[in-house]
Amino acid sequence: MSDQKRLLVAAVLMAAVLFISWQFMGKTGSGTDSVNTQTTVTAQIPPEQITVPEDSEVVKTPPVDTLSVKVYEDTLATDVTEKTLDEPDERVITVIIRGNGEDLVYAEVTTHGGAIRSWELPQFEDMPGAGEGRSINFNGSNWLDRGIAFATDSQDTLIIDEQPQTLILFTDDEREVRYTFTPDHYGFSVESVGFDEMVSIPAGVLPVSEQNVNASRYFKAQWNAEKVKDRKSDDINEVEQVGNVRWIAARSHYFAIILIPESFERAYGYILPSGPEESPSIGIQDTRVKVFAGPLDYGRLRRLGGDTSRLVDFGWPFIREIGRLLFWFCTTVISFVSNWGIKIIVLALALKLVLLPLTNKSFKSMAKLKQVQPKMKALQEKFKNDPKALQTAMQKLYREEGVNPLGGCLPMLMQMPVFFALYRVLANSVQLRGAPFMMWIQDLSHPEILIKLQPPILGLHGLGLLAVLMGLAMFFQQKMTMTDQKQKGMMYMMPIFMTFLFMRFPAGLTLYWFTNNLLTIAQQEMIKRKLEKEEA
Repeated sequence: MSDQKRLLVAAVLMAAVLFISWQFMGKTGSGTDSVNTQTTVTAQIPPEQITVPEDSEVVKTPPVDTLSVKVYEDTLATDVTEKTLDEPDERVITVIIRGNGEDLVYAEVTTHGGAIRSWELPQFEDMPGAGEGRSINFNGSNWLDRGIAFATDSQDTLIIDEQPQTLILFTDDEREVRYTFTPDHYGFSVESVGFDEMVSIPAGVLPVSEQNVNASRYFKAQWNAEKVKDRKSDDINEVEQVGNVRWIAARSHYFAIILIPESFERAYGYILPSGPEESPSIGIQDTRVKVFAGPLDYGRLRRLGGDTSRLVDFGWPFIREIGRLLFWFCTTVISFVSNWGIKIIVLALALKLVLLPLTNKSFKSMAKLKQVQPKMKALQEKFKNDPKALQTAMQKLYREEGVNPLGGCLPMLMQMPVFFALYRVLANSVQLRGAPFMMWIQDLSHPEILIKLQPPILGLHGLGLLAVLMGLAMFFQQKMTMTDQKQKGMMYMMPIFMTFLFMRFPAGLTLYWFTNNLLTIAQQEMIKRKLEKEEA
């Protein structure tokens, strides 16, 4: 097999694996129409109607049928307001959580039910690119609602800036709910006194916050019970106990509500059915629970602990480690660069420098291979009827000329794991959500669209210039290294195929590959001139 054929095989394998990864792992939704972002409010199961096992700290195997679908259905038919006692006038406490001088959360806690009535994240736009200018708000329904009236001695507004503050809600019969808010934290701790050991989040709290997604596959429940597992909201058909968990979460692509037990290292977790286009209902058996309600920021989740950082999908184990390294480089080493497009260009340059010794050796081998083509053709003509003798003669020629016929594959093979890892980082890092680069490229986490297509054609919502430039750069790169004229047709087909493929990938990934191709062309040209001088 010629070197060009090996390069072709490597390129085809890379494209195939990348396409399969995108098709089955990297997509947040397969729908082509924007969905209705209004959610149907679904009542949550009151804690007193849920039977939970005892000694949740030590039990390893969850008991069977601790919850029943019948209980769940009966509860949905009951309006939680029917259980409300004689209520005083409602008070709404505004909570502002700040971090590093910026407002992270605007929250409202109501004394009617002691519930979170609103949870707004002012730093994150709802539906990036839609031009609506609203912030993300987890207000599908009142959550953590106890179904009774509370009173409080708190002031109307709590500003959480320098130290934690606790909001205490109480009743005449000495039952309490305590919310403790901490600066620079998307969440709080909640402690219940006089209530059953169950904290639950109703369905529909998380909003659909991206355009052109299939909402029925957009939400899922995820939990850590020995290992991290998940189930899409549309696949949760019955009330189910998911075991002794370190945490359980209802999540969308970029945001989540996570429940972490504080009384025990582990506690029993539950998932409950929701509407077809709603975030799932989740619950955990504990009276002291840490709640995270915010963006799936890898750095913040690492500090939160409990392997909650696995909620950010950086891919398979080996790819995940590379992805973590790339993410660390972009958010730490070059943190002074604010534009993520520039970060990606710097990353491409840094990776090219790291792989420089290997790629230099590989490109020199390819250049020499191209120079010895006349000798190879002469040997092929001389031994055309004796394949064994031809193979021996070719190996001798390779040794004499210092040529490695496999050397041309190495740069691409070395790039493949980095490419897949970067794909996962760009597609799943909330930092890239709505991150602009320049001109019309205003969201590096989604495909670049210069010309919109209505309706979509072959799954493309639009055409991008960056992908075309990447295809042209790939064409010139292949032309510079082609050693077998019989493969000239593929020199045209592969760039066209890859251009179509990259039209569907995040613009940040296309920018990286385009930059990498330009650097590779420059490197190949420098090596070519150096070899020509050595020959002269």
